[in-house]
Amino acid sequence: MSDKVDSANGALSVADLVPAALLESPSYQLERLRRRTRDEVETALGAQETTMREYWVLTCLVDSDAASQSALSETLAIDASDMVRLIDSLEKRGWAKRERDPRDRRRQIVSSTKKGTKAQAELAGLVADAESAALDESSKKQLKHLRKLTVAILNTESTDVEPAAPDEKEA
Repeated sequence: MSDKVDSANGALSVADLVPAALLESPSYQLERLRRRTRDEVETALGAQETTMREYWVLTCLVDSDAASQSALSETLAIDASDMVRLIDSLEKRGWAKRERDPRDRRRQIVSSTKKGTKAQAELAGLVADAESAALDESSKKQLKHLRKLTVAILNTESTDVEPAAPDEKEA
C-alpha cells in the first residue's frame, strides 16, 4: 500500500490529504500502520496458505513448548472459539498437537511439533521480510524506537494468563 497519491499537480503524500487532527491522532496513526503491515504480512503468509493469526499461535507454541488453549486465547486476545479453529488448522498441517491435561481432563494442552517448529522458523523469515517491505521507508533507528515504544505500551496491560506448569511442557 502506498502513502503517495498521483495527481495532476504531482505526487501527494497522505500528509497532504489527511486533516492534521487525524495525523496527530495515535489511534489513526496506529490503524494506518496496522493496515499497512497486516496487508503485507497476510499476503506473504497467504502464499504459504496460512494466516497471521495461525502464525501468532504457532510462534507462541514454539516459544513456550506448550500452552493451554485458554492461555493462548488470553495471550493473543483471540476468542476461544476462534482459537479452537486456529489450532484445528495447525493440527491438520501437522504443526501442532493437543493433549489432555492429566491433572484436569477438561483442559487441552497444545504444543508445537517438530514440523511446526520448522514451519515457524520459515514463516518468521517471511513475516520479517513482509514487515520490512511495509516499513521500507523507515530507518532502522525509527523501527527500533517503534518496537521499544510498543513494548512499553503493551507492558502496561495487565494479564491474568496462567503459564503452563513445568511438568506440562514437553521436551
